[in-house]
Amino acid sequence: MVVMDSVRVDQYLESISASLPQDAPSSGAVRLHEIEMYGLFEAMGLNSCPAFFLPANYSPAQGEIWADQALGLAGPEKRILLKVVGREILHKTDIGGVKLLSIEGLTGKDVLEEINAMKSLLAEGGNVDAVEGFMAGAFIPHKANTPGQEVLISLRQDPAFGPCVVLGIGGTLTEWYGKGTQGNSTLILPALNLNPLYVASAIESHPLLNLLCSPSRLYPEAPVSLDHLVDWVMALSKVGSHVGPNGESEFCIEEIEINPAVATKGQLVALDGVGLISRRKWDDNKRPVSKITPLLSPRSAMVLGVSAKGLNPGRIILENLKNSLGIDQKRLYVVHHKEESIGGIPCYRTVSEVPEKCDLAVISVPAQGALDSITQLVAENMAESMILIPGGFAEAGEKDLAQSIENVLLEGHKKGDGGPVMVGGNCLGIVSRDNYNTFFLPDYKLPFSPGLGENLAFVSQSGAYLVTFASNYDGIINPRASISFGNQMDLTISDFVEHFTDVDGVNVIACYVEGFRTGDGARFLEKAKLAKAAGKKVIIFKAGKTALGAQAAASHTASLAGDYAVARSCLESAGVTVAESLDQFEDMIKTFTLLAGKAVAGKKVGIISNAGFECSTVMDQLEGLELAVFDDKTQSLLDTVLPSFAHRSNPIDCTPMTGTDAFSDSCEAILNSETVDLAILSSVPVTPTLNNLPADHQGKHREDLSQETSQPSRMIEIITSSAKPAAVVVDSGKIYDPMCRMIEEAGIPVFRKIDRAARAMAAYCRS
Repeated sequence: MVVMDSVRVDQYLESISASLPQDAPSSGAVRLHEIEMYGLFEAMGLNSCPAFFLPANYSPAQGEIWADQALGLAGPEKRILLKVVGREILHKTDIGGVKLLSIEGLTGKDVLEEINAMKSLLAEGGNVDAVEGFMAGAFIPHKANTPGQEVLISLRQDPAFGPCVVLGIGGTLTEWYGKGTQGNSTLILPALNLNPLYVASAIESHPLLNLLCSPSRLYPEAPVSLDHLVDWVMALSKVGSHVGPNGESEFCIEEIEINPAVATKGQLVALDGVGLISRRKWDDNKRPVSKITPLLSPRSAMVLGVSAKGLNPGRIILENLKNSLGIDQKRLYVVHHKEESIGGIPCYRTVSEVPEKCDLAVISVPAQGALDSITQLVAENMAESMILIPGGFAEAGEKDLAQSIENVLLEGHKKGDGGPVMVGGNCLGIVSRDNYNTFFLPDYKLPFSPGLGENLAFVSQSGAYLVTFASNYDGIINPRASISFGNQMDLTISDFVEHFTDVDGVNVIACYVEGFRTGDGARFLEKAKLAKAAGKKVIIFKAGKTALGAQAAASHTASLAGDYAVARSCLESAGVTVAESLDQFEDMIKTFTLLAGKAVAGKKVGIISNAGFECSTVMDQLEGLELAVFDDKTQSLLDTVLPSFAHRSNPIDCTPMTGTDAFSDSCEAILNSETVDLAILSSVPVTPTLNNLPADHQGKHREDLSQETSQPSRMIEIITSSAKPAAVVVDSGKIYDPMCRMIEEAGIPVFRKIDRAARAMAAYCRS
């Protein structure tokens, strides 16, 4: 049983801290060499091979004592392992710093000669200056580079999410396995509040790592017991949480990598390890999240940066606010240094002259002037919330300016009422449904027409992406709030998740994120778990899938567990639905939003199509859905309504010969089936047997989708009358757009490809 003792770990780190190099790099982290790592493993309760250290500047007496100790490490195999020790030497084998030595017939003098030979080899390679000493270690019998024999197990502190444990195939072929499996050779586990049962399940279900803990043709007995491997993961999890940027310890273990730990007698023994240690801690800057309420539902507002003559962003925002329903027009103000009024709205020369403290201040002045405006608003306590529109801060290299603004806001948050909260900068603004619009786009270009979606909160780091979504889904989905949060200089993505968790009626929170602020990823996970517990569905698209750069790698871990892989694993562990593409993201938003009132009773799906290729394609895209077996009553009804040539079992291929009534009656039978939990109802609509086009006044055809008997009318009536989730597929061109829009305006998700429908419905059932 492995027991991680946090007190022992703290005491050990304190004991070695004085001996660590004082010229730490700018990151503030220093590397531990292998002997120091062995001491840390012992404090953590992890097995490591017995070893003795010989300093580089050893005396003859020290050398003799060490050589005798080294010979005493030999077991029945009569072998020991010699290694160079140096905190800056990362890959010892590559530079000749590792040798497996047979001691048969050797004396202590012979062992020291081997050390001298290693020193010469290191000198030839230009590595001698990095040598701090040498170690002799016991040889632990194992088959190197053999699956199931060597394990990589590591801890890394992700800048956003905090401690994560990475488990993978170890040894010198670690990175080869990573490339060969396209990054699927590892298991990434977020350490905070990690559950042993979750770890065990994840290991057992992993296609490679389960070889470690399961009998196989290669291993009649599992190389390592599952409980023991879980214990090691939990030990690293606990030390990473305790000695992390948000932990109780004064230290921060930035990274631990054990590679390899070898399997012997059902347990693991660490043979090699590297680590980084610092005193880094996350800032605990708390924001008054309650002020997001006046931010989204203001009754009063002021705008800074309005042009009296031209149509600049500030002027467009003012015009949009003049047309808002939520803001009292008598409580709308402009701050302008010389005008009396602009567009009929009164102007005031300074913030302090505005007649009242406003719920909202929109700042649309250039970046260099934003600091003065924000400083005045905070100092004069004239706003509950602010939106900073312009860019030109950290993203443009103006880190000092951005930091100055953040410092002003932080001082405001320390005041009794918490000061104002701020969205931005470098953001498009906010559209709060039925309240206001601060997008600096005229309504004739982006109208935000009425539509469904009051149950959706859409929070996006990119304003442009919000624009594309709003335009593409105009009249179909109009979210409760569309929030462009930009640089997160104050309010962050996790703040908005926290807010909407407590908003009645919002049950879908969609998040487009390019990057989390330091530590805010961990807070996002915490808030997402609370949202899920409250019955909310959190969907995220995380942009940026580049692997972590080598500058943070003391080892193989970073190349195997890059930033995106860590983010995805952490998010999924918190119950967040992660989209891998923008198409999938929008499919999920549409499905989750429109089907929010449809409870998921199970994963048995009923499918119908009039095209054989769709029936074949969908079978490869079920992603956890299971084909329902129709009950006898349903099967009998299908036999009655479908033509004799139709394929009647699930998925139903009714062929293009099936007419509107038979197709619709079949859809109804599927949804009414006791064995069906959800449905995918698809048709290629070009067949003349289906009534699905708008009326043609030139007399080319007699179809009319507005009729109660048309295909879209029948499907709307059938689907909206059912309590079960259902999606419609219309795989054809633009002349069928009216049919699609008619169905979606009724609150039913429509897809133009059946595979996308299947993936979206599977995600809805999993969430």
